[in-house]
Amino acid sequence: MKNLSLLLSLLFMTFFSLSQGEGSVFTSTGRGVSTTFATDYQALGINPANLGWDKEFKGKTIAFGFLETGFSFDSKIINNPAVSEVRSIPFNLSFDSTKRYNDFTELSYDLQDGARLNADVRLFGVAVTSKRLGGFAFNVTERYSMNMNLSKDVADIMTFGFGAPYFDSLLVESNGNLSNVANNPQNYDSLQQDNSVSIIAGNSSNPKSIPEIFEGTNLKVSWIREFNFGYGVGLIRKEKFGLYVGIGVKYLQGMALLDVSSDGNNLNGFMSYSPSFSNPNNVGLFSVGNARFKIPKAAGRGFGVDLGVNVKLFKRIKIGLAVNDIGSITWSKNTYNVTTSSSLTNFRVAGFYKDSNSISASTGGVTFDSILNSLVDIQQGSFERKVNLPTTMRLGFGIQFGKILEIGGEVIAPLNSNPGNFSSALYSFGGDVKLGFIVLSAGTVFQQNRQTRIPVGILFAPINRTWELGVSTRDIQSLIKRHDLDNPMYSTAFGFLRFRL
Repeated sequence: MKNLSLLLSLLFMTFFSLSQGEGSVFTSTGRGVSTTFATDYQALGINPANLGWDKEFKGKTIAFGFLETGFSFDSKIINNPAVSEVRSIPFNLSFDSTKRYNDFTELSYDLQDGARLNADVRLFGVAVTSKRLGGFAFNVTERYSMNMNLSKDVADIMTFGFGAPYFDSLLVESNGNLSNVANNPQNYDSLQQDNSVSIIAGNSSNPKSIPEIFEGTNLKVSWIREFNFGYGVGLIRKEKFGLYVGIGVKYLQGMALLDVSSDGNNLNGFMSYSPSFSNPNNVGLFSVGNARFKIPKAAGRGFGVDLGVNVKLFKRIKIGLAVNDIGSITWSKNTYNVTTSSSLTNFRVAGFYKDSNSISASTGGVTFDSILNSLVDIQQGSFERKVNLPTTMRLGFGIQFGKILEIGGEVIAPLNSNPGNFSSALYSFGGDVKLGFIVLSAGTVFQQNRQTRIPVGILFAPINRTWELGVSTRDIQSLIKRHDLDNPMYSTAFGFLRFRL
């Protein structure tokens, strides 16, 4: 169980710290469009055909950068009143029980709606462009992603533990005597506040199997290190027509993977993580051991391919098509199956509602993983698992109006539901306004059943565009009026060590 605890406690601590991200291309995040806009090494993972553009920056053939970062967190939980209570240590017990119960009930609904977390850190990138040979690029990127949706029963049990509506009675102890009482909000609150009474367990008179309880739950978490090499070239460069193609080949190191889902009949789950991680304190980009830094060993290895093609019309219209992340990773280190077929009759773990003052793993109290550990079985094996990459297709365009304004649009469609992929297609429109060494970006992003996003960004390119730095967000609304939104998002992308020579 300790190994499940490792991944899930990391997930939970990240989840409630509300940090989140999208891609690390800070120059594109602010407009929401990148298929035909991203250049040099930033085109890797987006559209490698863009590496063939040879007139984007006159006289500058080399671009390189360090530590470009993007984060985003998309969930209704951001606005939930219970979250502030969960994050409060210690928790103030002088509360309005009715309001608090309603807040945590809403938290259960929000857990069912789910959360999407991404964080990319481009450690290093470099590109060299030649009009005759085309463009070559290389980068190293850390990619973190989480996509979570919980079933009603799982969300209720996470929130209320043995007090969840699933359990119709509570086993309690008072003065050494055991008894059963009906489980309802009034009884649960009064029992919590009575120091002479201890709640031992919740009991169900009509138990469901664990796969039934998890039906509709999807939990996908991944951490992948990517080494990406790309090449793009112009095949046709006429005055009114240009054709550009590109390819990106990436070597992938898998650091951690968790994939759990249920169809109601079977609970299926798989987990693998780096053998360098023995406990949560050792997990990170670098692990400290014996007074020296060491790079974590991979738990999985694989390869991926990106393909792209662009058309340029009349020197000012660009149309691009790309398919990204064709490939797979084979996970072979520290592999575990997550399965169970038993029924849940009684449950002895408190939920967040009862023990919100000790919800993090560091306090030894109630945790996300401690609850799941009570529901599922973990079996270590010496097997391998091949997991396809989150393949996407993107189609976009850009139109240049003089030297100041460029606008465009794109659609990004997921081609599978593997860890790290979008839940549905994204539709984006946006552009840049260039004012000397300052570039202002803005746009609009649409996605089914999600809040319409308004990305904005600002880029500074002083010293004749030799140095670039900037910051952007995928949704400015969430930063200034998140309480008025149904699906708020915390997002930022930034870079300050990007250079052109």
